Amino acid sequence: MTAPERSRPLVRTARRGRPDPRTPNGNAPFGSRRPGVRDRVFSAALRPTAAVWWLVGLRHSAATARHYYGRSGTRLVVDPEGPLATAPFRKVADRHLEEWRDLAVARWRRSRGAEREFDTTTNWHGVRIGKGDDLDWWLALRGLQYRITGRLDIDPGEHTAQEDARVRVVYEVEIYKDWGFDKGEDEYGLSFTPLARLHEAGLAREYAVVGRSRPLVWTAPTEKGTHGTTGTPAAARS
Repeated sequence: MTAPERSRPLVRTARRGRPDPRTPNGNAPFGSRRPGVRDRVFSAALRPTAAVWWLVGLRHSAATARHYYGRSGTRLVVDPEGPLATAPFRKVADRHLEEWRDLAVARWRRSRGAEREFDTTTNWHGVRIGKGDDLDWWLALRGLQYRITGRLDIDPGEHTAQEDARVRVVYEVEIYKDWGFDKGEDEYGLSFTPLARLHEAGLAREYAVVGRSRPLVWTAPTEKGTHGTTGTPAAARS
């Protein structure tokens, strides 16, 4: 009888995050009240917005708005690599990757090179994409929850365990967003209350945005203060 394969050590981010990505609001259930005249007028006035956004190239925001007015309530799948390319999302993702590198390298050195492969993971964290970061993704998502998991390998090459080496992380990014509007909130002078009431009146419907990226690759030297190659598809690096 063969011994079971030993699992790789696990490296977690120091930032705690949350185990559940859901962020429900306090709106009443879909269709829980009869629509009023104002609801119908507001809905009719806003429906052309998605078409205008599509024509001017805001394709992601147009898709999310159409899904809201479509009232199916089904999940909308989005490729995380789009929002990941925005500056705030890329910044927080790189912080996780650099933290994994530093933690794994410390364990590698303490083990004198015996530990060279690690599983990596985070809990769910939030990130906000602003209007100035990317107009399309701001209109489409604004804020979202993300989780990053992967595998980290340390390649010492010709070096010893105490010298510089290369770190390679193959990782995947998951995103989640409860897409809807919170009554009582506003942004840039636009009140979200009338939009939230469309859901309650059955003229639009909240839904979840989900997505999981293909394997991506990040590489860097073991020394701090260096930056790796980010967002490269794993297939292109193999």
